[in-house]
Amino acid sequence: MKVIVVATRKQDASPDAFAPHLGPEADHVLGMIKEDIVREVYSRSDGQGAVLILECRDVDHAKQIVSELPLAKAGLLTAEFYGANPYRGIVQHAK
Repeated sequence: MKVIVVATRKQDASPDAFAPHLGPEADHVLGMIKEDIVREVYSRSDGQGAVLILECRDVDHAKQIVSELPLAKAGLLTAEFYGANPYRGIVQHAK
């Protein structure tokens, strides 16, 4: 299942709080890309976080995966999770 994750930086956290976690965060995400868990990752255009497309069992699995991110472990992120299925309009039209 694809899960879209919208991660947001906590507003009360200073840039200095993020700095020591950015390298480990990038390394962790790269490892998940290599494992085909993270399919896509983007910086948000508002500079307030990231958007990830995960391939996982379900939304609960996605929450577990995101909880292992260094920034999440440090309490610097919040996240929204959206399970995604094939667009039903296309699926119905294809039948």
